[in-house]
Parts: sequence; C-alpha cells; structure tokens
Amino acid sequence: MEKVLIIVGDATETVDTLYPFYRLIEGGYQPVVAAPEKRRYQMVMHEVRPGWTITKEWEATPSTPT
Repeated sequence: MEKVLIIVGDATETVDTLYPFYRLIEGGYQPVVAAPEKRRYQMVMHEVRPGWTITKEWEATPSTPT
C-alpha cells in the first residue's frame, strides 16, 4: 500500500485534515500524518456566516499522535 504524507501543525483546519485522510483510505492509500514534534495538536474549524467579512474560529477535536 502506498503512503501519502499529510502535514499538520498548531490550529490545523479539521476539514482540511480529516477529509483527505479518509478519502486517501477509501482510495487505497495509507495516510501518514506528520508534524514538527510528536504531541497532541489542536484542530480548529472556521465559520464564515453569510455577510461576514471575517471568520470565527472554533475548537475542534485534537489529533493524537500514534
């Protein structure tokens, strides 16, 4: 099985990390998540409401190193 690298860091976007992670598995690849150091990284979600010119950052599920 071919491996594909997904790089994360502090405040990594939840959707931008988890969507490709699961799509790669569906496609027959093995996703490998890497970061600057081995520790738990906090994921975030950004919300842009209609008419807003800024985003609001929400805490999401933290990623856990394996």
